[in-house]
Amino acid sequence: MKSKLFWWSLVVLWCAVIYCFSEFSFFTGENTEHIIRHMIKDLSFAGAEGNDTSFSLNFVIRKFAHLSAFGVLAVLVWKVLVPHRFAYIGAWSFAVLYAATDEWHQSFEPGRTALASDVLIDATGAALALWVVHLSLRIRRSVQPRH
Repeated sequence: MKSKLFWWSLVVLWCAVIYCFSEFSFFTGENTEHIIRHMIKDLSFAGAEGNDTSFSLNFVIRKFAHLSAFGVLAVLVWKVLVPHRFAYIGAWSFAVLYAATDEWHQSFEPGRTALASDVLIDATGAALALWVVHLSLRIRRSVQPRH
């Protein structure tokens, strides 16, 4: 029981972290692009303009953040559900539902936009993370000595 409480606590904490990233206007695409542009202003990439590069990096970083954040959430929920038969689908469903509500929440925040494509990216991140967990467990089981 203590283990479940621990994992549920991490789920709630991680949901709060995701909520905070959605809540604060500091994390808008415009602000993060400005930060990236400032960081790379002295760097030059062959054939790339500064604005194009900062836009591309901003896009990649933000979408990777979506993949990662909801991948972590799915794995945390999976840890709570793991003895149950539908742990993977339950964890993925929870992450996707939270992603949808997170995007809906962003629609009310000034300077933020809600995008269905972000929910798809979040769902993909959750699925990829759960696939990695599943694959690693299968590999670990296959190399363990049998009694």
